[in-house]
Amino acid sequence: MQQRDDSVPSIIPRSKWWWLGLALLLILAGWLYLRGYNASLPFINQVDEPYHLLAAQHTIHDGSARGVNYEAYPPGMRTLSYLLLKHIKSPEAHHGTMLPALRLITITAWMLVVVVVALLGSMLSHPLTGLMAAAIWIVNPWVVERARWALPDGYLTLFTLLALWLALVSCLRGRRSFSTAAVYSIMLAIVFKTQALFVAPLILLLPLINLSRMPERRKDVWQLTFWNSLRFAVFLFWLLLIYPTLEANNIPYWVAPTDSVSLLSVQVIWHNLLPVLQSFQPLHIWKGQLLLTALLWRYRQRINGIVLIVLIVSGLCWLIGISLFGMQDLRQFFVLGAMLALLYAMGFTVLIYLLEEALIHLPPPAAQQLLLPFHQILPASIIIIFLAIGLLPSYRESDALAHKFTLHDRRNDLATYMDTSLPPGMYIANYDNHRTFNRAWGGYNGQHDFLWLKPSAALSDKPISEWRELAVEYAIMPHLPLLVDPDIYSPNETVLLKTYPIDPNFRGPDMVVLRLHPMQFTATGQLGPIHLVGYDLNTTQLPPGDDLVFRHYWRADSPTAAPKRVFNHLLDGKGELVAQVDYIPLFDERRPTSAWDDPDEILLGREFVLNLPANLTPGHYTLTSGLNDAETGILLTPDGNDRLHIATITVIDA
Repeated sequence: MQQRDDSVPSIIPRSKWWWLGLALLLILAGWLYLRGYNASLPFINQVDEPYHLLAAQHTIHDGSARGVNYEAYPPGMRTLSYLLLKHIKSPEAHHGTMLPALRLITITAWMLVVVVVALLGSMLSHPLTGLMAAAIWIVNPWVVERARWALPDGYLTLFTLLALWLALVSCLRGRRSFSTAAVYSIMLAIVFKTQALFVAPLILLLPLINLSRMPERRKDVWQLTFWNSLRFAVFLFWLLLIYPTLEANNIPYWVAPTDSVSLLSVQVIWHNLLPVLQSFQPLHIWKGQLLLTALLWRYRQRINGIVLIVLIVSGLCWLIGISLFGMQDLRQFFVLGAMLALLYAMGFTVLIYLLEEALIHLPPPAAQQLLLPFHQILPASIIIIFLAIGLLPSYRESDALAHKFTLHDRRNDLATYMDTSLPPGMYIANYDNHRTFNRAWGGYNGQHDFLWLKPSAALSDKPISEWRELAVEYAIMPHLPLLVDPDIYSPNETVLLKTYPIDPNFRGPDMVVLRLHPMQFTATGQLGPIHLVGYDLNTTQLPPGDDLVFRHYWRADSPTAAPKRVFNHLLDGKGELVAQVDYIPLFDERRPTSAWDDPDEILLGREFVLNLPANLTPGHYTLTSGLNDAETGILLTPDGNDRLHIATITVIDA
């Protein structure tokens, strides 16, 4: 391809309409990226965010990130977190309180990616190429999902693309300072994620293109390449030798999430490329775009060949470099995705050129005269409309995803419920809830601790008795299987305390909370809107001076007007009170009866200990319970009684 005329030293588009279009695209990006940026807080949903926060926290306290095994991870995200934790966070606050600020900064980086993509596309061919590529990039659900998390991907993508743009401007416009800035930009990309090393050689060697393009500047080109290479060598010396990168457990730990370098194969490359392609459009659409690229040769005078080749080579470097470490997660390929968005937009640019040519040669001459004034505006408008229609499904998916992030995450409700309603205890859960009650990694800020028994488990993995032997008190399992099989969670050996069914108004998994101990006795009593559904009792026969240990299981049709206290009376045959114990009904006073707002919930009552008087006469006694408060009085049964009969207790001789 031939180099187009670059005699005019224009670095960025000068048209006000181009900038207006970019501004509108940035508004669209903000609409998709910013909604729900504080998703899941105070519970930290994105599992990688706490790593960087804790690494920064350990650096503040201990001088290194060894406490979370992040001492060799590139320091970019940790440094950014460090600045906020060190200088903005109050000492008593949880480190997760800095996440909203970190996420906003990260979203800003993703917004700047949009700008750089638009600039690269405009440099590639037509000004609209950049805007179309930016639009294609913005509405990609893959990008929308990742953009709101405080992770290195946005910074890696931004600084890598910026380095390419700066290097291309330096090469095409003879701006020496831009080449040096490109080297510093790729250094910043590597500081956030070392995968940028795969593109670094291209950034360093790109000025050598001018050896043939500008023979009179060969000496300057060699000097520029030498000094930039020296700067980069010093940076690598710091990264690899002074900074403890190589102290990681193994090299792939910091290069890519894999165990070993593998032999490159077409299968691995295709496996890694395919999901990136499909994140934009189905594969058959890409096949159509491939046919359009065959027409590039026809319009080679209007395509910047150097930019096109650099984009293709950098994308291949990224794909092949990551693929050296085997099959990878989609998150490793955002830079490649940006290159594909630019190439995808290039196909639509070819259509613009085709329509422009068709209008110019349109018969009869009268039609030519009529449409000639619009031979540039009309084709571009037609293609933009078709592009918008084609991107509509992606936009709808991204918009739905962004809306989903605005919804409340039920795991916050789960954490609040268990903290205020249940005694502390160990629990088992699947991966969805392995961090919900983790203070450091999940942001849990409750008063009581609920420890997770690793690894992720299903209730059916062991007999219930074995879970009890491991001191497991609770199980948090998916709710959906319960709808298929009501007996799936062993109802005779567990108690279904709380359900969180699938609800389109909430985020997070569907869940049930089970107690891995059954009710000893069922009951059918009612006090006002509150039902007694069962109770546990350590014994019904005991000598004077011993303790009677029991708990209630409650269910409420609706909350009470005021918080009620439980009174438990032991009555003799004449109805006289011989012993009593009164207290709040649940383990924690933060969940009073006035907050019993779920009629499907079984509330695990607190454990009461009733001490029998040492001089109590042997015989039969009645254990009763009621609910009362000083403001609104006592709750009555449907037949007017003020208490429920719990059990008959026999006091025997000592």
